[in-house]
Amino acid sequence: MVQWTLIWAGIGAMMAASGALLGWVVFPRAVHEKVIENTELRQGTDQFKRWEALPQPLDFKVYIFNVTNPYEVMQGRRPKVVEVGPYIYFQYRQKDNIRFSRDRSKVHFSQQQIYVFDAESSYPLTENDELTVLNMHMNSILQIAEDETYDSLRLINVELNRIFGRPDTMFLRTTPKQFLFDGVPFCVNVIGIAKAICKEIEKRNTKTIRTMPDGSLRFSFFSHKNMTDDGMFTINTGIKDPARTQMIELWNGRTSLDVWNNRSTGPSSRCNKIHGTDGSGYPPFRKEIEKMTIFSTDICRTVDIKLSGTSSYEGIPALRYEIDNNFVNEIGPQYGNDCYCVNKIPKSIVKSNGCLYRGALDLSNCFDAPVVLTLPHMLGAAEEYTALIDGLDPDPERHQIFVDVEPYTGTPLNGGKRVQFNMFLRRIDAIKLTDRLQPTLFPVIWIDEGIALNEDMVKLIDDSLMKVLSLLDIVQWVLIGVGLLLATLLPIVFFVKRCRGDGDRTVSPAVTATTSAASLSTAVNK
Repeated sequence: MVQWTLIWAGIGAMMAASGALLGWVVFPRAVHEKVIENTELRQGTDQFKRWEALPQPLDFKVYIFNVTNPYEVMQGRRPKVVEVGPYIYFQYRQKDNIRFSRDRSKVHFSQQQIYVFDAESSYPLTENDELTVLNMHMNSILQIAEDETYDSLRLINVELNRIFGRPDTMFLRTTPKQFLFDGVPFCVNVIGIAKAICKEIEKRNTKTIRTMPDGSLRFSFFSHKNMTDDGMFTINTGIKDPARTQMIELWNGRTSLDVWNNRSTGPSSRCNKIHGTDGSGYPPFRKEIEKMTIFSTDICRTVDIKLSGTSSYEGIPALRYEIDNNFVNEIGPQYGNDCYCVNKIPKSIVKSNGCLYRGALDLSNCFDAPVVLTLPHMLGAAEEYTALIDGLDPDPERHQIFVDVEPYTGTPLNGGKRVQFNMFLRRIDAIKLTDRLQPTLFPVIWIDEGIALNEDMVKLIDDSLMKVLSLLDIVQWVLIGVGLLLATLLPIVFFVKRCRGDGDRTVSPAVTATTSAASLSTAVNK
């Protein structure tokens, strides 16, 4: 019995040591290798198929600022806007023109995007709701003409009615379907000077304006994104270096843009550098990563997101990343990123050095139009902008950019890319219609482009990762727990039994003498 007690105690110690070895050495290595196998982009694998065509569409939500007092604004009064939305679209993404490098470490592709209106989720709103919004294309064309030549502006003033259909305000009565995708017509059946001006507008090749078969022009905010791709990407497959999985190596064959300011000599500025992922996936093993980067073709720049804490989605633990302050709140020479100060809208509300005030970014070079980016409802923007308009209601919960990332695989579980597009509305020289306008940074639309993994994808992650990790955790701690129990309890039992055994065998001399005398007396009597 004593021997078996010691043997089982030894077995317990070995079990505890095995549990520790498995839990802190063997299992982590096995999980690490399995995660790499399931995240690298190898043709023919399930992961590659999910990357090639996203297994679920993204949610593309559009909120439009409806102007409730357009005629008062034209008289110099304070604008009032009301957010209407969301108008919800399915955004499908499909990779095309896929080809690998010889060593399979990189993959080249383009990505087509398709938008489909989700009438059920948008209800009671419809694509045919009538709204009053800023006339972006007319406002843009007038401001560009003012910056280029005064004579052109005078000609436009004369032909304004023919080009833009007799506008009586700087606002437009339209529908979401028309404004966002189908297009708002202008330059319809023009002749003479008006036709020449429309030809000049057409030559600019602005991506939000397209030419129709009858020669007229149409403005729409997103038609250039629908059923088209946004360039040729080259990304890392992660086969050689898992830490670079899905990181962008080239975009349209380049490592930098020519959108933002560069020095007269030397390399491209930091603002033009292309790096990070496209936001649809991240490299694995995020636990110790404090910052990640996303490159967005929509706004022509790389954006930093910083770790803000932990979160969870449908029971799956996650790390939450949020937008860094240098996105729009910290721009200028004092932050070392004045390359974002393109100084393309100097007659509007800007600083003397051409930089916008806090919370705004000039996208003139990106859009080829004087468009200004902010967070929704101008969250965090300076009073120079927010104090000039009624109807804004910034809320960090609804309007902050964030993403929840599963830390082992780098899979985005839940998130939203939330940005707002604005334009300065102001008086324009030689355009009588604008004479009484007060300078205002005018909100037009904001979008929430996000993902929330569906039930099938949550189950896939849960079955292939979370349950496996839980099982390994159970095995580890059962081995350690049972092993420690055996290794500590059985020696105690052994020593207790040994003490009892020694007590039975060790008897005092007085007791022995008494016993012997009793035995002798019994024998004599007999």
